[in-house]
Amino acid sequence: MSDDTQPKQVAKATKTVVVITLLPVYTAAGRAPYPIGTKLNVAPDRASFWVSRGIARLESAGAGEVNRVGPSADNSVEVAPLPDAPPMTPLPQNLGS
Repeated sequence: MSDDTQPKQVAKATKTVVVITLLPVYTAAGRAPYPIGTKLNVAPDRASFWVSRGIARLESAGAGEVNRVGPSADNSVEVAPLPDAPPMTPLPQNLGS
């Protein structure tokens, strides 16, 4: 057999990015998640996916740049008025007799 027919094993250098979780990250069903604040090394495409959806932030991003709670709801939420009470009905004349 020649060397051309043998499968070649190429070692790929995988680049990783350090992210810090902002939400619990579940890696498998039935296992406990990584808690909030865990530093993880992930692939760059996964890191950009997580950052865009608020699951994690890049470690290189400063903590002051992170919006942890979201925009204030004080100006965007209005209190709904209470509904009217149902009409009162009189008690029946014979209570269980």
